[in-house]
Amino acid sequence: MGLDAVEDLRKLRPAGATLSQLALRWILMFPEVTCTIPGAKTADQARENAAAASLPPLSASTMAAVKDIYDRRIRPHVHESW
Repeated sequence: MGLDAVEDLRKLRPAGATLSQLALRWILMFPEVTCTIPGAKTADQARENAAAASLPPLSASTMAAVKDIYDRRIRPHVHESW
């Protein structure tokens, strides 16, 4: 379940972006979010995380694809617990 979702998400990464940057950029797409607080163990990871804010906005099709991955692969296992 989880690893399949990761592999699906990996295909949606913008060119040159990491999976972490995709996740951070996705979070920043929501107007209710004013900042993210990602973790980092190294200076390189901190710089990589900060660079996510400079990525272009994700397309509507990418946003829909992320939602579809959640709905198919994650929601059935966790959503009822919310």
